[in-house]
Amino acid sequence: MSNISKIMAKELNKSGSQVKFIYGNVFGNIPPIIEWIKWLSYEPEFEKNRIEHLNSKGSNNLSYEELNELDHYMKRKRMAQLFKKYDCKECSKKEYMEVYSYMSNESIITLMLDKLTIQEIKYANEEITRLRELSNEDLSQKIRTESQKDNYLNLSMVNAYILHIIDRINYVRNMNEFNNILNWQLDSNVIMRQKSKLRRR
Repeated sequence: MSNISKIMAKELNKSGSQVKFIYGNVFGNIPPIIEWIKWLSYEPEFEKNRIEHLNSKGSNNLSYEELNELDHYMKRKRMAQLFKKYDCKECSKKEYMEVYSYMSNESIITLMLDKLTIQEIKYANEEITRLRELSNEDLSQKIRTESQKDNYLNLSMVNAYILHIIDRINYVRNMNEFNNILNWQLDSNVIMRQKSKLRRR
């Protein structure tokens, strides 16, 4: 988290307005807070089983690594609740900064991959490869439709991950197209200036 971003978040928090200060990729179509809530709230079966196993051993019988692992799961559960409060502007000042700090220091991609099975990741990679072949228009339309809040909330987790990745791909595509147009305009301006100079000679 940059110092400037942290200062801005603190100032917004002090104001009492609890403006939602979003950190990270805010240029895509998916609202980042909704995305964080969806993934932090999701407990895949293998994760539930692992938490149940660790709890059944009792804290005195857990190794240092297992205690850290259990703490990691519990922190995610707690953050899911805090993000919901953050979204409804019901956080305390301390909670507000805790949510912002979490967004700043944690990776949503890492969270997604942790929550998916190997089979789901393999399927997602195949689907992403297929979708990359779509035209810009078709890809943009798919993203616009699926990223609408009601549609997004009903997506399976693997499809929500796919949407996140293709949204990034689409953003990069559009930026590259914009940069190509910008470069073309700059080149044409240079040529026009050169022609103008030649005419004046």
